[in-house]
Amino acid sequence: MQLNAENLFLYLDKLDSDDLTNLSETQWQELSIASVRNKSLKKTRWLAESISGEDPDIVFLNEVGGLDSLKAFNKYFLNDEYSCLLKEGNSDRGIDIGYLVHKRVACQLLLLSHKNRSISFQYLHEKLAETPAKPHGFSRDVAELRLFDKTTGKLQLVLLGVHLKSKLDPEGVDPGGTGRRRAEFETLLKIYQDILSETDDQVPVCVLGDFNGQARASDPDEEFTAIRQTDLIDIFDICKTEISERSTQLQVSSNSAPIARQIDYIFVSHHLHGQFDHESAQVIPYKNDLGLPVREVQTSAQRYELPSDHFPVQVDLKISIEKK
Repeated sequence: MQLNAENLFLYLDKLDSDDLTNLSETQWQELSIASVRNKSLKKTRWLAESISGEDPDIVFLNEVGGLDSLKAFNKYFLNDEYSCLLKEGNSDRGIDIGYLVHKRVACQLLLLSHKNRSISFQYLHEKLAETPAKPHGFSRDVAELRLFDKTTGKLQLVLLGVHLKSKLDPEGVDPGGTGRRRAEFETLLKIYQDILSETDDQVPVCVLGDFNGQARASDPDEEFTAIRQTDLIDIFDICKTEISERSTQLQVSSNSAPIARQIDYIFVSHHLHGQFDHESAQVIPYKNDLGLPVREVQTSAQRYELPSDHFPVQVDLKISIEKK
């Protein structure tokens, strides 16, 4: 599962009981001494219910407020069923990327960070400056998770999780963040190619995350055209899923109709193109209090009520990994 959890900050500095059942929202917020607010208790529970309802083996999460937040989410909302893997990245907002791997997956896990890798990018004003600019890295990171067979030590699967540069450009130096996002994406593909070379193209790889743009090879935004030079394919392109059923993010403003778009992806290397049930590849709607799926919203208030502005994406891959 790929899921942008939208500001999953969970700082429980003053928590003195594991029972959160009767906490009010005010009491919940008072558990933290941090300057940033905790994600609301209602939204946090709803997010966890959405994960538990699908029972995924692996969840890649974007916008997590560090390892402590991930551990708190797992312990208090997911029954401590997962192992938590997260390394602090480069985000200036403290929104990191990390993994939850269910404890039933009997693999040795190794998490690698690429936050210090240069993306070979300069803004225009840096190119014109007399003094060379400091090299730029990823806006967040590329979180590389390797899963090894515990008995043989054989590498079974590699996941490359990413949260690419957003479209925000407050300083007006890179309209839409396009230039930097392109550099991050192309560096991500270089990391992918490095893995293929290292493993002699024998190990399946998934590249997944929030790409902050339309990255599928069938119709990519300009910064993602390099995807066509690889064997990576969006699971929905393989399944020929209708475009209307691929939307992963909802944007609502008072001046226009709601905009639904796909910016969250699970790409698979050629080893996995035929190794999944096409029916399993789907965008997962959140369910309201009546248990009914919420797929669309019409107002900003309705959007804000959801646990995240992104919907989860998931697929069942057929990989020979032992389970407890």
